[in-house]
Amino acid sequence: MFRKGQGEPADMAAWLSIIIIGRNESANLPLLFASLPAGDGIEWIYVDSCSGDNSIELAGRAGAAVYLVEADSVYGAGTGRYIGTQEAQGRWLLYLDGDMVLKKEFVDFMKRLKPDVEGNEPILPPGTAAFCGRTLNRYFDNNGRMVAGRDYAVLVKKEMGDPQLWGKEARYHGGAVLYRREAVLKAGNWNPAVYQLEEIDLFSRIRAGGGLLRAVDLPMVEHNTPFLSLAERLRLNFMAQFRGKKLYGLGQVITARAKEGGLVAFICTYPQPFIVLGGLLASIPLLFFCPAAALALNLALALWFGITKKWYYYLVYLGNLLQMLRGLGRYRRFEPRYRKVK
Repeated sequence: MFRKGQGEPADMAAWLSIIIIGRNESANLPLLFASLPAGDGIEWIYVDSCSGDNSIELAGRAGAAVYLVEADSVYGAGTGRYIGTQEAQGRWLLYLDGDMVLKKEFVDFMKRLKPDVEGNEPILPPGTAAFCGRTLNRYFDNNGRMVAGRDYAVLVKKEMGDPQLWGKEARYHGGAVLYRREAVLKAGNWNPAVYQLEEIDLFSRIRAGGGLLRAVDLPMVEHNTPFLSLAERLRLNFMAQFRGKKLYGLGQVITARAKEGGLVAFICTYPQPFIVLGGLLASIPLLFFCPAAALALNLALALWFGITKKWYYYLVYLGNLLQMLRGLGRYRRFEPRYRKVK
């Protein structure tokens, strides 16, 4: 069944805009562009963050509209997605990173969303604003050899639903996500000035406006990413900076939502670090009366996260608290400067 599209002009040129962000991704872009759907009603947009290789030339030759972020505006992933959204014309916006490959199963799923010749869209579950599928992480060592893989890298299987029923309502997505354009713009677009957790920041605002994310149990993307040892992952989680990454995104997002609105919605969407914080604060008085109870409380929280998520997630949320403290004074909203080059 179909319904009339709402919120977009009748003469909109594209029903799908594929927005790719990248920097120095020349080794990955050919495979990515080869995996993308093309044809009438589909546009490709590549936003480059000052690459030093030939990423821009590759994207232009592939047929993408290419935008270059000015050097003084290069920041986080949200910056490129903000720019891509500003330039996109599609009813649906598919966001991808330059080191991903789109899977055919998700391409076929997206075709079900294409309006018919009269512009009618399929009837979706009420409130549907976004879809995501399975992210298949492929880990490579310094020699370019794949040494490990994980097929449910962002959401676990029980958080995903039957694609024929438009999936299952979910509370989180990673960098690969398919959004309705009107939902993103209504929520104020991606925040270009937060370094991390930009996905949760945007989704919390969309969710506060009544938009829902649905996760379908289909392969969506392969994500080619460097392999990190356990020690490196712990450093990435707890250190202020690691491998050029500034690890204070949660503090920035909290400051942004406190200044611009939506703090409660963000906490409701991403409550886990605040639950860990509550456990630590509750432990302070318990230490004076019953230290074993304080330990048991936090071990119970760690066990709960291990059962409902993955075994190490308590450490992830503990690291988030350090990021929050580091980033509370580091948020400065800005309008990114960029130009079209292809």
